[in-house]
Amino acid sequence: MKISITKAIKTDKKSLMRFYKQQHYSAGLLGFDNVYIIKCEEVIIAAVIVSALEQDNPQLFLHGLVVDDKFRQQGLAGRLLKHIRSIHSSQPVICFASVELSEFYHKNGFKLSQVKQLFPPLLSRYLQYKKTNNELLVFNQKN
Repeated sequence: MKISITKAIKTDKKSLMRFYKQQHYSAGLLGFDNVYIIKCEEVIIAAVIVSALEQDNPQLFLHGLVVDDKFRQQGLAGRLLKHIRSIHSSQPVICFASVELSEFYHKNGFKLSQVKQLFPPLLSRYLQYKKTNNELLVFNQKN
């Protein structure tokens, strides 16, 4: 299987939203987004979104990391994270994840972070998400 990671372009938006819907993931573009996708035979099989949320936000928000069920356990999510770390190495990339995903994020270059290190745009989003997932953790890419 030949795959490559590319930055999504405007013409990918419909297929991207269809991909997320098929994977039962409610993804939304938040503003100032970069979306990275993996395709197999011109079909999206994995995606991730990196959002600034606001112009000049010093922290980037990683979300929507999803791999098609049929392609899981093949290292695709890790490849997307490695790609993001290389592209966005000058800015902290933050993600929120449940306790069960701690090992995955640690193996892929992220470390547990503290809520007090979040800038206002991410802090408000974290507090909003925390209402539905009390065990939510904050991870920051290691530089």
